[in-house]
Amino acid sequence: MERLFTGRLAVALVASVLSVAAHAAPVRVVILTGANNHAWEKTTPVLKALLADKGGFAVEVVTSPELLTPAKLQGVDVLLSNWNAYGKNKPAPWSDALKQTYIDFVRNGGGHVVVHAGASSFYDWEEYHAIGLASWKGGQTGHKARHEFAMRVADPDHPAVAGVGDDLKTTDELWFRPGVHPDAKVVAEVFSKTTGNWEPSALVGQYGKGRCYCLLLGHGVANMKQPAFETLLLRGVEWTARRR
Repeated sequence: MERLFTGRLAVALVASVLSVAAHAAPVRVVILTGANNHAWEKTTPVLKALLADKGGFAVEVVTSPELLTPAKLQGVDVLLSNWNAYGKNKPAPWSDALKQTYIDFVRNGGGHVVVHAGASSFYDWEEYHAIGLASWKGGQTGHKARHEFAMRVADPDHPAVAGVGDDLKTTDELWFRPGVHPDAKVVAEVFSKTTGNWEPSALVGQYGKGRCYCLLLGHGVANMKQPAFETLLLRGVEWTARRR
């Protein structure tokens, strides 16, 4: 089963690369990071290498949200968040101008992707959660130690997960009972032995003209190097960039 799973994902990865290569201009991705209660200094290079080397995307890393000006985002296809306001070193509050620029980017057609805890910030900012799709909800969401668990595609017809297959497994941190925005749609799920339920792991949504994608997998470097994470992230970025 493991070989079959790996083979399916290898085919999916090749298809993803060919999909991007068919376009003359590469997908431009900006990764926002610089603050996170996870090891962003270690995970960001892994994300960048995955997107650039296996996805064929043009990737730039921004470690200060205030650098996300309208001029900076001009021509960018996808904004990927590996950023949150958790942790001991609290980042500076976002200015109203920054918040408006960030939301306008998506509203006007830019793609928005969050990885793992990238959506878990700004609990009093409704628009942020409309594009983040899922988040850690205090008193409700939880997780156990990282372990291997089953995955399945919840919507096999959706372009972000079509052809990925079923009867999958991965090793990661499994969030159970996350907060899910009412307008989000679950396209992939993981099975939690804690709740006995299939829990959301990949979600899609629309905000204005922009496509939004949330991947709750990817707690650390080793987890980001799992075939399931790689495939779901590449496909999600392609979809938000309207290349799939």
